[in-house]
Amino acid sequence: MLVCLLTSKACRDFFVSLHEIFISKMAKRIKVIKCPQCGSTKAKELRTDHYQCRSCYTEFFIDSDDINIFHKYDSPLGDLNKINTKRIFAGIVIVVSFFIFFGVFTNVFLQKSSFDHSPSSFPVKIEEKEVVSWDRIHEFKGFANAMDEGMILVIGTRGSKKEYSVLGKKQLFYGIYQAVDEKEISIQPVAGLGEIEISDTDIKLFENGDIYTIINKKKLFKLNRAMYELEEILFETLNFPELAKGVYEIKFAYDGDGFKVVNELGKELYYYPIINQVFGQEMLYKMLPRKTSDARKKVAFQFSHPSDYFPDEKIQLIRYDYWQQIGYPTDMPRFAWTKDFGGSGIFTESSPYRKVLVLPYTAEMSRLISFHDFTPDRDYISGKVWAYDDSEVLISFQPTLSGNSIIQLLDAETAAIKWTKPADMDYLLSEDVVKVKGGYLFTANKESWLFNTQSKEGLYIKWKFDH
Repeated sequence: MLVCLLTSKACRDFFVSLHEIFISKMAKRIKVIKCPQCGSTKAKELRTDHYQCRSCYTEFFIDSDDINIFHKYDSPLGDLNKINTKRIFAGIVIVVSFFIFFGVFTNVFLQKSSFDHSPSSFPVKIEEKEVVSWDRIHEFKGFANAMDEGMILVIGTRGSKKEYSVLGKKQLFYGIYQAVDEKEISIQPVAGLGEIEISDTDIKLFENGDIYTIINKKKLFKLNRAMYELEEILFETLNFPELAKGVYEIKFAYDGDGFKVVNELGKELYYYPIINQVFGQEMLYKMLPRKTSDARKKVAFQFSHPSDYFPDEKIQLIRYDYWQQIGYPTDMPRFAWTKDFGGSGIFTESSPYRKVLVLPYTAEMSRLISFHDFTPDRDYISGKVWAYDDSEVLISFQPTLSGNSIIQLLDAETAAIKWTKPADMDYLLSEDVVKVKGGYLFTANKESWLFNTQSKEGLYIKWKFDH
């Protein structure tokens, strides 16, 4: 719009000037004016009584009816430039100035616009997307998969998280990770729960490698170690009349790899899934000492306990043999120097007794075959057996009151020391140690330590999930 206005004004001034030149003023007397050179009647007045022929551009003047001829030839624009130089120049200056001004203004505006919209002047807040992530970890457990590789099972709540807040309701999930590199293998919701409040969770590894978890003391699940699927165990489908109406409460049994359950009628029962049998409490105690056709001789290890009767007796690492019956109710022996009075009753300090490391009743209930001091020449202030099999036993102990705790791997037959390492790390406070391919996996409090018994090197990881 500004260009049109400026251009129109310049043009108007220009043509007004031409109009004043081309339109002859009122003559003193009216007569036909002809060019004395070519005879054309088309002439323009340059000044009073002075004209220029439009055909041949001859200049002439009239004086007292006489024509004096003055010849001058020029181009048509020559006259215009001569007559209107100032006005034309002024118009050109105005137009050029406008375009210069317009260009500068546009450039400044664009720069200003670009600057004003730069991130430093007007920061654009990027809306963070909602993501589903871990909110709270309830269980962190090491286990060996179907190929004996060290794995981590995580059970916890997950929800939609935006920035630092978890939105909406949370759902219980389980995750499977590789212990060697924290690689995520699978994260799935725990089936059959939905969005419920989690008040209690528990996990246990059975002797045959099975892994069970109990949720809110109401739901029981078993982990498929090959497919990494957490499958619910429905008691109503187990074909036991006592459990046909379901269960009110589920806990892990103290006596072996089973469950203590209370059915909907309030009856306390014991379910052992490996042998798929249900016992009442009376039958459970009858099953503990009983040797079945499936029994096999098995070696085990245990540190003795301090004695109330004989406090000067030292702590011993006991190697013992017992009848192993996988899946049946089992009672572990307890070794501590004590007095055997030969039966039950009321006894005094003067009553006769035998000094024994294990009571006969305990030996019977635990199906104990034999036992002996495995390292008689060694001293222990305290000790713990972490894991063992027929070939080796993993222990930790404190040799003296001022000495640091150490961890050792011993040969299960000869007690020869295979290797020794400091045991001053927090992960050794855990009860969770499992033998895996090439070594042992310790887990506790979202921390793991994968130890290779061949290279004698350990991999420690403080796990940081996405919550």
